[in-house]
Amino acid sequence: MSSANGSTHSNIKCGGIGGIRPVNDEDLKIWDMYKTHLETKIQDQFHIPTTHTLKPVQVSTQVVAGQNYFFKVELPEKKYATARVYHVPWQQDTHGKPEQVAIHAKLLDNPDESVGHF
Repeated sequence: MSSANGSTHSNIKCGGIGGIRPVNDEDLKIWDMYKTHLETKIQDQFHIPTTHTLKPVQVSTQVVAGQNYFFKVELPEKKYATARVYHVPWQQDTHGKPEQVAIHAKLLDNPDESVGHF
């Protein structure tokens, strides 16, 4: 299936989680929108010093009534965490809100595990 601009949508499934991929500029815009809350929750949960720069290294997305972004976030000592952002582009009043983000330790001991669904 192709759109008018020639892009294919055969891999997009509503409710399904896409494969993990490197973070791109569009993903970073979403990360930055929620960055303050993401960093605070990660620092608190994993006792990460505020001097450590947290950055997403990979992402997987899920189309729901909006879009879930499952970020694989690099922590100190080659550890990782999963950060989920639930972003609803048409609901501007929810953008950047702390209740739109969640953090999980599922990658802490197994960095190759799937980042989605928690």
